[in-house]
Amino acid sequence: MKKEFHNHFVKVRPIVKRRLKEFEKFLKHDDKKIFEEMTYCVFAANSSAEMAKTALKHLKPILWSGTLNEYQRAVHKKVRFYNVRSKYLYHNRNKIKELGGLKTHLKDKNPHERRAFIKDNFKGFGLKESSHFLRNIGYRGYCIIDKHVLNVMTDLNVLKNNNPPKNEKEYFEIERKIQKFAEKENYDIDELDLALWSFKTGKVMR
Repeated sequence: MKKEFHNHFVKVRPIVKRRLKEFEKFLKHDDKKIFEEMTYCVFAANSSAEMAKTALKHLKPILWSGTLNEYQRAVHKKVRFYNVRSKYLYHNRNKIKELGGLKTHLKDKNPHERRAFIKDNFKGFGLKESSHFLRNIGYRGYCIIDKHVLNVMTDLNVLKNNNPPKNEKEYFEIERKIQKFAEKENYDIDELDLALWSFKTGKVMR
């Protein structure tokens, strides 16, 4: 299994590196563009990348100015939990405006502070979703612990089982084990995350 995964990692690494470069471009954009990625992550959580893309497509024209009702109508029956996710999104947009922008509150923080800031201030964001969002806008060093990552890490005997973390303590424990595995096998943690995900899904997207 370890050899099979390593061969996969080597094969997809050029694609993974290009994808990470694409994420880094977000750091040059303004808050409106970054909010698009936040929208994607809100609708991708416990769902799928395809559903998130669908939501973003319908919401994009009104993201920065729409009312909650307009949000809900835009994604009505097009995605799962469209009402509650629209409420999350509406709160998050207003929070960004209240803060006077998002980028300035992220740039001077360390990775843990940055993730805690997103988790504590924005709806729909636990540790996994906050890690996903931050990685997707160009920040590095996070583990996005979803079922695909858990399954592969269990198959590789890095984890004892594929049970999702029940709380923050368990999330951090799993994250540390994955980071130690990356260090031992000389994998970049961000490249490893995308490679683990693509190993199960066949796609390098996230």
